[in-house]
Amino acid sequence: MAGFGRRLAARSIDYVLAVIAAAAFFVVVVVLLLLLTGESDASDAQAGVWALMLFFGWGVLLFFYDWLYLVAWGRTLGKAMVGIRVVNAADGGRLSQGQALGRAALFGLPQSLPVLGHLFSLGESMASLGEARRALHDRTCGTVVVRD
Repeated sequence: MAGFGRRLAARSIDYVLAVIAAAAFFVVVVVLLLLLTGESDASDAQAGVWALMLFFGWGVLLFFYDWLYLVAWGRTLGKAMVGIRVVNAADGGRLSQGQALGRAALFGLPQSLPVLGHLFSLGESMASLGEARRALHDRTCGTVVVRD
């Protein structure tokens, strides 16, 4: 099974990639808002978009990022870079759609809650420090993270 250090490194890489994706999305949305409203000052549009993205969008972005990569390849880009993948705990095979969906939802969506979501994610990830090395989203969805 993959240790906490590898999992943390993979998640850190995934966060950096998610921030890059969010920034690109932010630029597109602000430009579209400026074009649609005819405003020449971006500060009001930027403030509104940032507020919505930070309040709700971050967890949704992480959810879709995890879910789509887990369904397609059983790993995110960060996991691939550090040599780990997520498998079905029962047989070591590919994740089902439900397992990938549940795992991504339990990790990503709580992060849409300001402060509390991040504390929840930190706490549930700390569970992977135990003997079984499985976080809450692993235990709930019947998955395990293994080294390649």
